[in-house]
Amino acid sequence: MGKKNKIGLPPGTILYTGHKSTIPIKVTYVEYDSNFHKEEVYEDDLHLLIHLSKENITQWYDIRGLHDEDLIKKIAEIFGVHPLVTEDIVDVYKRPEYVEYDNGHFITFKSFIYHEQEDDISTQTISVYFGKGFVLSFQEHEDDIFEPIRTRIKNSKGRVRNRSADYLGYSIVDYIVDSYYGIIEKLQVRLEQIEFQINNDPESVNKSEIYNCRLNLVKIRKQIMPLREALNQFIRSDSDLIDERTIVFIRDVYDHTIQVIDSIDSSREIIGGLQDLYISEISLRMNKVMQFLTIITAIFVPLSFLAGLYGMNFENIPELKFKYGYFVLLGFMLLTASLMIVVFRKKKWF
Repeated sequence: MGKKNKIGLPPGTILYTGHKSTIPIKVTYVEYDSNFHKEEVYEDDLHLLIHLSKENITQWYDIRGLHDEDLIKKIAEIFGVHPLVTEDIVDVYKRPEYVEYDNGHFITFKSFIYHEQEDDISTQTISVYFGKGFVLSFQEHEDDIFEPIRTRIKNSKGRVRNRSADYLGYSIVDYIVDSYYGIIEKLQVRLEQIEFQINNDPESVNKSEIYNCRLNLVKIRKQIMPLREALNQFIRSDSDLIDERTIVFIRDVYDHTIQVIDSIDSSREIIGGLQDLYISEISLRMNKVMQFLTIITAIFVPLSFLAGLYGMNFENIPELKFKYGYFVLLGFMLLTASLMIVVFRKKKWF
């Protein structure tokens, strides 16, 4: 299902724009406070239980998979999610953004996976909607990427057990943004490998490798730039659903996105330098080949002259009657070539 299939549909239409999957949507439910923790996993929507909200208890529904539009709609209606938010949740082409509503806050962004063998970046859409006492997170794929956060909640590590839903929403965004550092670091290592190859054996480097690195950085930057603006709006919110203590941490995530963007820009400059270095090394190799061929040609020019001179069909060439003329000519030709090689070596032409 592509983006173009949404053209002409009324606002709020729930239409999944990604690749359809036959794998059932998985839901992990977590509820907790400072003294209590509970976790349930649902492998299909038939047995999914929506728990009633409880005072001073934070509820987290982590939905993995967006292809079951009816289930997404059902969960959204139960928690009073705006239809426009539900539409954006299942739209995998949605650019990162933050929107504030009366009963909740919505932020959507991207996570990345770097495939080193293919030298490619894949993305998936992550959406978070939180309100009073609940958090809904939606992942495009079935991978359980938020397991470390649940482990932290289970082991009561950090502040999340003592804070409300807004802090959990922040924690999810922070976890994804932190993962960007690992992706950028892997790409920078790849750039160092390419640079080493160029300096040692430029002919072994495929120009598409440099292009792929540049394409991957552009792909990441394209998603992080709007996320930076979304977090900036998040910081400026004066909603009662966001604790003032959480704003400080959101500002820290905002700073992290700026650092990631700076790293991407630096890496892009390095790529520009690698492209110039690659062209220079290839040109240098070509110049050395041309220089060698030129020297060979220069050596054989006088030899060809001598061979041509005594190869002319004239009878009155005095040296033709000389008994040892052939050997003398070969010796003179060898001496000429040797002298030219000595001169070229002194001039460091090869």
